[in-house]
Amino acid sequence: MSKRTSQPIRTGQLAGAKIKILGVFNSGLREHVSIINQGTVAQPLGGWALAALRGSRVYFFPDEVILMPGTKVFVHSGQDALNHAPQQLFWTDEQMWSNRNDVALLFDSSGLEIDRCAYSHKHLLGHDTQRRKRLLNEDEFWRLVDEPRPKTRKIIRPARERAGLRHALR
Repeated sequence: MSKRTSQPIRTGQLAGAKIKILGVFNSGLREHVSIINQGTVAQPLGGWALAALRGSRVYFFPDEVILMPGTKVFVHSGQDALNHAPQQLFWTDEQMWSNRNDVALLFDSSGLEIDRCAYSHKHLLGHDTQRRKRLLNEDEFWRLVDEPRPKTRKIIRPARERAGLRHALR
């Protein structure tokens, strides 16, 4: 008789799950990032990562963390950081977030950027910055890189059409 062992579930964002960073909060010696599942499906966060763009510091979610629909998880850092799993997760006792501005990035288990949140100037950077990041592992070090831009096709118009366009613009 063989024994069955449980394997961690590591996945990208599931259809029906909608994982978002609500914000980065700094109150003195205690700071945290709040993350919510706004979808209708539970999302395993094993292997997912939260990163600070400045300094490229990375927190990896434990395999047992599953974010149910409508629930939040908080990742704490700083000298007074909380540690009450499964919803209050401890990152480090160091200050991770700049008091002026920073960007929190959330990556799925394959290193794809799922969401970002600018701290403290959301109106400047926002969630919809054009250039997405990717989290890469290189010889036991993690590095944030720009995701390649999609290739664009150049539209070539026939000579007659170009001539007609030039004539119309005169």
